[in-house]
Amino acid sequence: MAAARRPVAAGVVHPQRRMRFMLFGILIVFSLFAAQLVKLQGLDAASVSAAAIDRRMHEATIPASRGVIYDSKGVALAESVERRNITADPTAVVTYKKRIDGERVEVGYQGAAEDIAAITGADAAELEATLREHDGERWTWLQKDVSPQTWQQVKALHIPGIYAEPFVKRAYPLGPAMAPVVGWVGSGGMAANGIELMFEEQLTGTPGSMTYELGGRGEIITTGASSETPAVPGEDVHLTIDSDLQWFTYNQVEAMVKQSAALRGYAVVMDPKTGDILAAASYPSFDPTDSQQSTEDLRNPLFEDVYEPGSTNKVITAGAALEEEVVDLETPFVLPNRLPRGGTKFKDSHDPDNPYATFAGVLATSSNMGTIMYGEKLPDDVLYEYMQDFGMGREANLGFPGQSAGLVPHPDTWSATSKYTLTFGQGLASTMLQQAGVFQTVANDGVYVEPRLVKGAEEDGTFVEEPDAVQDQVVSKETADELTSIMEYVPSAEGTAPQAAVEGYRVAGKTSTADRYDEKKGRYSGVTAGFIGFAPADDPELVIAVAIQKPTRGKWGGELAGPVFSEVMRYALTSRGVPPSTTEAPEITLHYDPDAPAPGADPGVTLGDIAIRDEGTPQQ
Repeated sequence: MAAARRPVAAGVVHPQRRMRFMLFGILIVFSLFAAQLVKLQGLDAASVSAAAIDRRMHEATIPASRGVIYDSKGVALAESVERRNITADPTAVVTYKKRIDGERVEVGYQGAAEDIAAITGADAAELEATLREHDGERWTWLQKDVSPQTWQQVKALHIPGIYAEPFVKRAYPLGPAMAPVVGWVGSGGMAANGIELMFEEQLTGTPGSMTYELGGRGEIITTGASSETPAVPGEDVHLTIDSDLQWFTYNQVEAMVKQSAALRGYAVVMDPKTGDILAAASYPSFDPTDSQQSTEDLRNPLFEDVYEPGSTNKVITAGAALEEEVVDLETPFVLPNRLPRGGTKFKDSHDPDNPYATFAGVLATSSNMGTIMYGEKLPDDVLYEYMQDFGMGREANLGFPGQSAGLVPHPDTWSATSKYTLTFGQGLASTMLQQAGVFQTVANDGVYVEPRLVKGAEEDGTFVEEPDAVQDQVVSKETADELTSIMEYVPSAEGTAPQAAVEGYRVAGKTSTADRYDEKKGRYSGVTAGFIGFAPADDPELVIAVAIQKPTRGKWGGELAGPVFSEVMRYALTSRGVPPSTTEAPEITLHYDPDAPAPGADPGVTLGDIAIRDEGTPQQ
């Protein structure tokens, strides 16, 4: 008898049917996977592969080298050098293993830090702390600014996750000695002052780019896809500066500023025929590689500072008087001990030992009173025009950032005493470069030449020389020669600046000890001690101007600026192969006998009778 079938309860699925449903579902899932696999490996293979490559591709900027700034002889004053910043992927560095006693041992962060520090000189503890601080992250700076050679040694350690980013850093071989002229480039690549800023557009290059594939651990896949757009370097600039002379001049100025405990000092060396600036040094200076310093320190006081020139400005008044035939070399003067003008009484630094001085004697001994006496015979507009023609009160065509034009007040604004103080160099303001231009004019047969700092620059890969400087005949050659003959007395043993003499060479120049106006105090405080001259006096090759601001040990231009002038001039002449002078300085008459007959006058008329004097003041 057949067994009876067990009835199935309502709502319960039979096990075999359930198995069929599950199998059917699994087949559907596998079919979907298979279809997707066919799609990925067949129909969409190219797009999927491209997307994977895109995720692995990395783009990096190739820094562009900035153009080089050269001196006149091709010596680099500012150049770009290649450097590296070391970076790390801490997730990879932590796995670092190295062989110790024949076995590979995992040394991780500590081992990596110690090995890198041994090469770079960094603090191993600091490197390790940096890695641990960024534990689990994929990127961090590890050590900045190492040389390519150092990076190659680090790279040879084969530490996983250690990489380097290239960058270009500005180097300044002469450091502070050249910084105020060249300027600097900060860490952000921005130029600050000087030639760097003046030629920012030409010096700045165009960065390139590079793309490459990275592996899962961040390593570069050398056989992967890559492309590169090369960087275009900036164009070079050539200056008129002689780097050797610049270095020597800077050291001489620095030594005198320290010796005299002065606020600052500067010196400029020029070629009187071309106007080329061969050295332009100022101290204190700044470190052009220090990106943390204040922008207030990044000035060039030699081109920017204005101050009252004092007695060196007497050369302008004397040149104007000779050119306008107000005086000649032997015009007699009777110098008073006090000279009332404009409601005040003027005097010299000391009462004259001999009041009977010639015009040459007035200039050679730097008498303020004698200068006023012949200077006041010049019409106001004439004196003003000569100052302008000699370069005072107008900005030179250098284009240097921050360059000052100085200030020569127009006659319409003169006070009761302005004309008198202007004749001996007070009551106006000028830069050292402008004052050097006065003596450049005299040394160049009376022809003023605009100063030139840039010799030329590259344009589209071709060197283009700067045009010749603008020239202007200010006084005649005869006047220039007469001024020179007088100024040769100044650095002599009997003159006011024997310290400025250069053995073997004829030197012409002028001292200055001018009251210095202090803007912070709102009054005169201290002095500017200066000397400006040229040599050889019979055939000038170089003009040098020196100023020491607010010295507290010493005061006079001859004793402070004179020695700097002498040392720099000696070095410059000998290094340039200028032969010593073979002729003697001409004789000049500084004083006269008041009872001697006046040449060309009626019988009985003496030099004392025709002398220029102040009739309202008792004579000595």
